[in-house]
Amino acid sequence: MSLVTVPGKIRLYGGHAVLIMTEGNLHQAVCITDDAMPGGGDVMQGLLQSLHLYESIADRKFAEGELAYDGRVWITSSDINPH
Repeated sequence: MSLVTVPGKIRLYGGHAVLIMTEGNLHQAVCITDDAMPGGGDVMQGLLQSLHLYESIADRKFAEGELAYDGRVWITSSDINPH
């Protein structure tokens, strides 16, 4: 199984987003920083269109134990465009 976003659990806060993802009985908060957010017009629509990408990044980071000090998975621009 993989982390997937709970329907209706995407919130925009200023320049970043918080998603609640689930895998079985586990619930995990995932934050997407402003530099990793989709550009252009409707930010929420862009998030929904890129949801599979964010879910796969969050799933990988969670599986590898890449949790921040606050217990969340943080997705930044370096996760979207690795160099």
